[in-house]
Amino acid sequence: AELASEKPFRDCADVYQAGFNKSGIYTIYINNMPEPKKVFCNMDVNGGGWTVIQHREDGSLDFQRGWKEYKMGFGNPSGEYWLGNEFIFAITSQRQYMLRIELMDWEGNRAYSQYDRFHIGNEKQNYRLYLKGHTGTAGKQSSLILHGADFSTKDADNDNCMCKCALMLTGGWWFDACGPSNLNGMFYTAGQNHGKLNGIKWHYFKGPSYSLRSTTMMIRPLDFGSLVPR
Repeated sequence: AELASEKPFRDCADVYQAGFNKSGIYTIYINNMPEPKKVFCNMDVNGGGWTVIQHREDGSLDFQRGWKEYKMGFGNPSGEYWLGNEFIFAITSQRQYMLRIELMDWEGNRAYSQYDRFHIGNEKQNYRLYLKGHTGTAGKQSSLILHGADFSTKDADNDNCMCKCALMLTGGWWFDACGPSNLNGMFYTAGQNHGKLNGIKWHYFKGPSYSLRSTTMMIRPLDFGSLVPR
């Protein structure tokens, strides 16, 4: 315990390396952030050590929020939440991260998309998305814009469309000219989830108008494999 207090955890990979290998809520200390942050650590998927930055599971939380809320985060790490762009920026500035997105449809099929490199710019850069190296089972093509898209919300239009994607599709996301994904869209229940352009969308998994049942976005240091205690 004394060791842990001397060297605070920067992310869930640090938590895992310290010997905590059960999924759940942990407190991390992110570089340059004044307050510690509670996050959900996924210690089960693909070796564990994942810091969850977004989760949808039941529609209990409203994701139609403004820039400030997407900046600082909302919800509860034990259920549906958005970690907050300021925290995602700060964490991904600490070291190199990969991004993994776990998806489930209403038939119980699971799929994932993974990116070898993931970070976002600061607020002045509209939390622009930087991605490289897409693999996974949720489509051969990436449903996230690889060439760098700015983040938009209903009150901050930073997309590449004459329209306002965040108003049309709801939520906050890295919209391009709206683009093939929006995991922060409206939650629709089973049977209501077809033909919905503003739902929880991952185009190359389930098409342009299918709203998913659950999603998890999580990040882990690139060199995690070599850090795992032997």
